Amino acid sequence: MVLIALMLPINHTLIILISIPIAIIDLWLSFTLGLMLQLPKQRQANEVPDGWISEEQVIDGYPVRWLRTLIDDRKPLAILIHGWNSRPINMEGRSRMFLDSGYNVLLFEMRAHGGNIPVDHWAAMHVCHDFEEVLKLYSNNGWLDNGFIVHGHSMGGFIAQRGLRPELETSKNLKGLILESPVTSYSLINNATCKVLRIPTSIHPWMMKRLLRHYNSMNKDQYRVNDVEFLESPQWGLPDAPTLLVQAKHDATLGQGHWKHLVDVHSRHESLFEYHIVEKLKHSQERTNEGRDMLISNWMKKESLFF
Repeated sequence: MVLIALMLPINHTLIILISIPIAIIDLWLSFTLGLMLQLPKQRQANEVPDGWISEEQVIDGYPVRWLRTLIDDRKPLAILIHGWNSRPINMEGRSRMFLDSGYNVLLFEMRAHGGNIPVDHWAAMHVCHDFEEVLKLYSNNGWLDNGFIVHGHSMGGFIAQRGLRPELETSKNLKGLILESPVTSYSLINNATCKVLRIPTSIHPWMMKRLLRHYNSMNKDQYRVNDVEFLESPQWGLPDAPTLLVQAKHDATLGQGHWKHLVDVHSRHESLFEYHIVEKLKHSQERTNEGRDMLISNWMKKESLFF
């Protein structure tokens, strides 16, 4: 008994010595969760450009906004979705080719972007819900009746893939999808963030699961994410329409993992999918790009999407 009593202080000291670095690592990993759930940058709202109409619909207490042209009931609709930390007006240059091709055009705005009011926390699931709800409004207005196409850039491409999945009633008149350097997997986003934060590769999957637990604790059940695989194609969404991937060859923002994942997914499904890797195309700051626009125009002609 005396021997055991003498050993107790030593055991307690060892436990403390072992626990301290574990606690420090746990605190660091907890801190990184906040860095991984970033909020969009706050910006000043742009004035509405000439020829565009600004509208909004309150969804779950948040004003979801978009810009659109005058709607001609005889024409189809082109919906453009901007990327992370961008704004709808940055898609205005891309919209010109659709206007010239005979489309009505609508520039959808992700929540907390474009000078809109901030949010306490931001997630793609929130924006997908917003997009799906406004598509119902557009459908009720008759704007989708003549068919519609969607052009999503970066995170906008991720939102489009989810919001246009075939089981949704609003997808029935979808005629085509253009994905420009899109996000296709949140696991790849997580891994890239972990590398920036110097988190060892071996625990990237564990960090993703921890991130999901943290995310689910902050969100309503309708936004819940049960597993990592849900956050990437094809579970995330695989629209049943001709799809064009236009990918920046030197993608300094997303790298090559996202487009390669999407190409692999479509190669394993019977889908109408075409992709082009464009040498002279950057991930962002590309309101106009002749090479990209020519590829899209040729694809639209091939898929009979000119009106």
